[in-house]
Amino acid sequence: MQMTRIAQTILLAVFTALALPCEAGERWYVLEMQGQRAGWTVEREHTKDGTIVSTTESRLTIRRGTTEVTLTMSSRFVEAETGEPIEMTAKSELGGTPTEDRWIFGPDNVRWISTSGAQRIEKSLPNPEGSWLPPAAAGRFTAARLAADADRITVRTIDPLNGLEPIVTTRSGFSREIIEVLGRDIEAIRCRSESSIYPDSVGTEFISDDGTLLRSELSMGAMKIAVIAADEQLARSDLDPPEMMASLFISPDRPIRNAYSSSKGTYVLRATSGTLPDIPTAGSQTAERIDDASVRVTRSLEHTSTPAPASDLDNPAFTESSAMVTSADPRVIELATAALRGSPDSVPTRAEDLRRAAHRHIRSKDLSVGFASAAETARTREGDCTEHAVLLAAMLRAEGIPSRVVSGLIYADRFAGGKDIFGYHMWTQALLPIDERNPEAGSRWVDLDATLPEARPLTATHIALGTHALAGDSRANALVELAPLMGRLAIEVESTE
Repeated sequence: MQMTRIAQTILLAVFTALALPCEAGERWYVLEMQGQRAGWTVEREHTKDGTIVSTTESRLTIRRGTTEVTLTMSSRFVEAETGEPIEMTAKSELGGTPTEDRWIFGPDNVRWISTSGAQRIEKSLPNPEGSWLPPAAAGRFTAARLAADADRITVRTIDPLNGLEPIVTTRSGFSREIIEVLGRDIEAIRCRSESSIYPDSVGTEFISDDGTLLRSELSMGAMKIAVIAADEQLARSDLDPPEMMASLFISPDRPIRNAYSSSKGTYVLRATSGTLPDIPTAGSQTAERIDDASVRVTRSLEHTSTPAPASDLDNPAFTESSAMVTSADPRVIELATAALRGSPDSVPTRAEDLRRAAHRHIRSKDLSVGFASAAETARTREGDCTEHAVLLAAMLRAEGIPSRVVSGLIYADRFAGGKDIFGYHMWTQALLPIDERNPEAGSRWVDLDATLPEARPLTATHIALGTHALAGDSRANALVELAPLMGRLAIEVESTE
């Protein structure tokens, strides 16, 4: 169950809220989720030799059932005092091994260096498209617009934790309000905040006259997140970590008695508020829009011949090694090679052999890992559904089979104290030929779940909500579209057979 990945996305949302002016020194904040203290963040800025160095550090603890998981993330951005980017670094500890990504900006490209344990990736990447501002320059721009009583402030910036993809933040609806900060009532500027990181959610921010963030509130589905100005002692005080797995299970309208033996299932997914995003048709799943709030999903294990779009066939995002799907890692290559020793030439058979090998390789199947890369999992041999999915995707790519991961739901009659529920889940898709004897038949995405026993690659209760290449340098933002669904998704079981 992939709640720590959602928590990572929440940390990115927190860093986005902090993209405001920061005087030299440091600012501490308390992080709250569901009204419970879950962690802290600190932002620092200083000047050095004609440059401005902006750093952020966060620590977030959640519970998955009775297991506590702590995520730590930090970033560092160096820019010239005139606003030109020089370099940036992101560090995280989500699995068993710390990871570091560094980007060095040049006139024609960006040099990206990623390290995770023994793995090192170095690539030349294109500069971000369009105009954007580094963190300190973005803060100065926002402060100047506030001082000018602007009705709307839009800034495009880059956060190292999101890689080279610019983040667009818009603030509007400014008014004044008295709020409590550190035991004192002060006047603050209240505004509406919208970000491209979580386009379906609107936040509320309270800012001082000089642009300092005092409080930020954001609802992502049923999850309520708050960032509150504090001092270091308060920020680091005892936590009350929120439970982020069992509390987000979805109980369908009726139990599924033949969940593991069914070859076909039809379900209606309905948003209890707002609209329901598009649901993918791929692999053995078809999705049919009913209205703005609902979609009918059918999973048929016996009919998987829907061709993949032509654009998928040559898309390097599904074949290249990346920060998460580390298919070029020596240990991943070793695992894939060993798994296929003696396997026939049939590509679908080889893909299934890799699925079984990934299942066997992860010996400690627990909830204590955050979100590890394939290289990490290949060495630690531990993790839950996310580690199984990413490791299998990397092993497939190591053998030249295009792959991606799927975020969605799976039914369980009993899991982590829940009964007859759908829980959030991740698995893998491989792009395989429809008919190896007829290349003109094209290719299709085939679902493969390495968390399941060796004899069962999939069930009719897998419901895909999104697909992700996990390409390039970003580790943080692949599953952001799931967060707004949390707590506002209902499932009706129409039929299983």
